[in-house]
Amino acid sequence: MGLSTKALSILFLFSAFFVVCLFSIQLYFPCKYCDDVKAYAEIYEVPEELVYATIHTESKFDANAVSAKGAIGLMQILPSTGAWIARQIAYDNYEKEDLYNPQINIQFGCYYLSYLLNKFESEALAICAYNAGEGEVVKWLQNETFNTNSIPYKETKNYLKRVQFAEKIYNLY
Repeated sequence: MGLSTKALSILFLFSAFFVVCLFSIQLYFPCKYCDDVKAYAEIYEVPEELVYATIHTESKFDANAVSAKGAIGLMQILPSTGAWIARQIAYDNYEKEDLYNPQINIQFGCYYLSYLLNKFESEALAICAYNAGEGEVVKWLQNETFNTNSIPYKETKNYLKRVQFAEKIYNLY
């Protein structure tokens, strides 16, 4: 009887530890704006996990975030990129303030991710382009020896790693 009590105690402690770890992960990697992410990820054929990972990496789910370069909202979209996206999807009366609206920001971000995924046919390159700009990635690809291990921008190299890590976490959900 003593052995089974010990075994049950260990099992209980392990279970409690697992629940605490899972709860902690969900606190740090939340799935907010689920309906919008699901809807726009499906419309634009982007993996939901990539959308969550991008939002997590870009703004930590802060709809009012503004970067030093002026990127706005959950998915940190530059107003000029927002204007371009608005034209592509026939979104009328675009104003940069629209990017603070989570639904619009997620829609625009999903469209842009879809565009980059289709253009570069590589999730890693699309993620790099989301951070560094598609023009930069096009330049990198002109070098025949380029690969994602030779990304010339340290910020983009780290960004790619952070998004890919977050995407792995979101794939666990």
